[in-house]
Amino acid sequence: MRSSLIADTSNLDSAHDDSTFRIVLWPAAIAIAVTVLRAVGELNRWPKPLVNSAPCGKAILGVTWLVPLVGAYFVFKLARAHERPTQLRFTFVAALVGLALKLAGTYLLESGKYSYGIRITGDFVLTAVGMALPALTWPPLFKLLLAYGYASRIPVAIVQWLALRGHWGTHYDALGNFPPIGFWPTYIRVSLVPNIFFMEAYAVIVGALVGTAALAILEAIKRKST
Repeated sequence: MRSSLIADTSNLDSAHDDSTFRIVLWPAAIAIAVTVLRAVGELNRWPKPLVNSAPCGKAILGVTWLVPLVGAYFVFKLARAHERPTQLRFTFVAALVGLALKLAGTYLLESGKYSYGIRITGDFVLTAVGMALPALTWPPLFKLLLAYGYASRIPVAIVQWLALRGHWGTHYDALGNFPPIGFWPTYIRVSLVPNIFFMEAYAVIVGALVGTAALAILEAIKRKST
């Protein structure tokens, strides 16, 4: 009896993992394609605003803009599968507070008032708390957004490693006024840490915020039309 229960639980977990993979697959593939196109475009000097080789250059081809769309897509998929929280507003408020904490962490990091160690630790703690709030209110959505975050940002970290090594002259290796501290310390600070933590937090917080807002608006329209 016990072994049967364990087997059923294992099968259920496997089914959830498979479902997560299938839902995240296409959004992640699109994000990877955008990253590759952005790199090709900058190497071939495509015009602005399609690409932008300036440090942190904003451009149409960018994975950052995909997060709100992906968040809405995940929310609608979960809602159709009847895996939505009973109180949608709790997730929205949690994401809103999470965004405020994330912005506070970014402000602290860029303030220059304290040592880098203190600033990055404070940013990490504030961001981690901000990311945890949507996770507590809607765990399945958090799982999808986190998986998408890693699937979309790890390729960016790889491209940045190649760009920094090869001095491509793209936004992937544009350092602006960043001090010369050596390749690995530079890569870890400007690419690896952001792409394996902070951008995942952005995906979770903004994806949950926009997604829950979109679903709430759609449900309100449906109620008024009935």
